[in-house]
Amino acid sequence: MDIIYKLPVLLVLGFILFSLFQGMYYMAKDDGKNDSTRVVRALTLRVVLSLLLFILLMAGYFFGLLQPHSLLPQ
Repeated sequence: MDIIYKLPVLLVLGFILFSLFQGMYYMAKDDGKNDSTRVVRALTLRVVLSLLLFILLMAGYFFGLLQPHSLLPQ
């Protein structure tokens, strides 16, 4: 897999993790007085990024950038 393809996948994974921890922080620290939709927005962003990652991986497979392999040597 080329670095041109690895970098966007790793960036999206990093943003997914950041959004996940951001949602967890908002859920733990918000007391209801602040904007109560911050958790929903953070987790919605995580779902959208996860779909983007899935699309990137499917496109990589379709265009031949990703090659499936088995775990057992042949």
